[in-house]
Amino acid sequence: MVLYSNVISAASADTWMEFPSNTAVEFWSINNGVQLKITPLGASIVWGQDSSDGNGFRLHLRDLLERGGNNVSYVGTVFHGNMSDNACEAFPGRTIDEVDQDALQSGSYDFVPNVILVHLGTNDCMAVANETVAIAAQRSGSLLSTIQQRDADALVMASTLIHNLVPSVEDCIKAFNAHLPAIIQQARMAGQKVVLVDMHDAVPTSDINTTDATHPTDAGYAIMAQVWYDGIVNASTSISAPNTTGKEVPATPSSAVGLGHMDAGLGLHAKVT
Repeated sequence: MVLYSNVISAASADTWMEFPSNTAVEFWSINNGVQLKITPLGASIVWGQDSSDGNGFRLHLRDLLERGGNNVSYVGTVFHGNMSDNACEAFPGRTIDEVDQDALQSGSYDFVPNVILVHLGTNDCMAVANETVAIAAQRSGSLLSTIQQRDADALVMASTLIHNLVPSVEDCIKAFNAHLPAIIQQARMAGQKVVLVDMHDAVPTSDINTTDATHPTDAGYAIMAQVWYDGIVNASTSISAPNTTGKEVPATPSSAVGLGHMDAGLGLHAKVT
C-alpha cells in the first residue's frame, strides 16, 4: 500500500483491524471516552448510495467506536438509512463547491461537531473536462478553510477518493488524490487539526458496485468504516470534548428510519444529546 506523508491507512501498525468473529479483539476507548459528535460531509458516497441499508459506512463505524465505550452522535441536516441517529451532511450529485455552500446554508456547523469526515470530489472528476484537476483539488482547500472558520476546534478527517471503474474518471481521481497531501499540509500549517486517510488503496475495485462504477458495495462501505475508525484512533489525542454551545443533536425523522426504528448493527442505539 502506498502511503502519503501525514496519511493514515488501514495498514498502520498502531491501529486496530477487523478480525474474524471467532477472534478476541480489544477495542480501546477514544481519548478517555470523549463524546463524539461526528458530521459525515460529502456527496452520495457519504450519503450511503447503493448500500443495502442506506447507511453506507456510518452504522459500522459507529459500532466500532461504541465498542470501545465512546458515545457517538451523528450530526447534520440530511437523514438517510435505516439506522437511528442517521444524520449526515451529504448531498448526492454535488461538487465540492456546491457541498461547501450547502453545508453553510443549512446551518450544519451550528451543531459544532468535534469530528468531521470528508470524502468529496468524485463529482468534480466527472465534470473535470471543463477545468484542470489541480483547480478541482484546490476546492478541497477552500472547503477546509470554511470548516476552520466555522468550527476551528474540530478534527477533520479528509480522505483520498475511492476507485471509480470508469477509466477517465479514475485517471482524474488518481491525479486529484495526488494533490491532497499538499493541500492538507497547507491547512495544518494554518493551524487546522486535519489528517488525510487513504481510502483509494484501502477499498479494492472488486468492492465498487459494477452497476454504476462509482459507489461501494456493502463490503466496500465496511472497509471505509474501518479506515475512518483507524484514522480516529490514530488522531484521538487531537479530539476535543464537544462544544456545549452547539445546536442540539437532531432527532431522526420517523420517515427516515427502517421498520421498527431499530438498527441493523449491534442492537438499539442510545442517542446522546
